[in-house]
Amino acid sequence: MGRKKLWRENINLTLPEGAKARMDSLLKDGEDRLDLIRAAIERELERREREQSKD
Repeated sequence: MGRKKLWRENINLTLPEGAKARMDSLLKDGEDRLDLIRAAIERELERREREQSKD
């Protein structure tokens, strides 16, 4: 039996050329690219939800 999945949803996306290198250059120690992507998506979703609730 494998370990429990932490993330249940998957998405594949195409990024502009150079985006991966830019992300990699900004990663903190022990952080992987997916951590950065997940955090960025979560922040943007929260920002848009706040904006939507103001309307």
